[in-house]
Amino acid sequence: MYYMVYVSSASHLMSADELMAILTVSRIRNTMNNVTGMLLYKDGSFMQVLEGEEAAITKTFDRIGKDSRHRGIIILCKEKADSRSFDGWSMGFRSVNNADLKDIPSLVDFRSDRFTDPSVVNNPHIAMKLLKTFYE
Repeated sequence: MYYMVYVSSASHLMSADELMAILTVSRIRNTMNNVTGMLLYKDGSFMQVLEGEEAAITKTFDRIGKDSRHRGIIILCKEKADSRSFDGWSMGFRSVNNADLKDIPSLVDFRSDRFTDPSVVNNPHIAMKLLKTFYE
């Protein structure tokens, strides 16, 4: 088992319909490739974890890297894992705002509107805690 967490900036502020289109295709592809994960969207930025076999994650991430709907991809971590953290979710999703984040202890110093903020990029453990917070 392998997982990767990354953040990126959307090419523009995404509408609910645009986000749903991303999710619909992602869930189909991820199910076919036995990939699970979680996607967060906030104020024009994305945070995502992908988990599965390394070859499937590499293939999925290569496709994501070519998607013109976002730019400035920063890989926060890629590691082996004993088991899935998002089992059963071909792609969980949550659009979050500052109110959703204000009571999460690990985000006390997170004051930016974007997941690409140095407070997250320089502390990748924050990203995984955040993603798991919204996995219900």
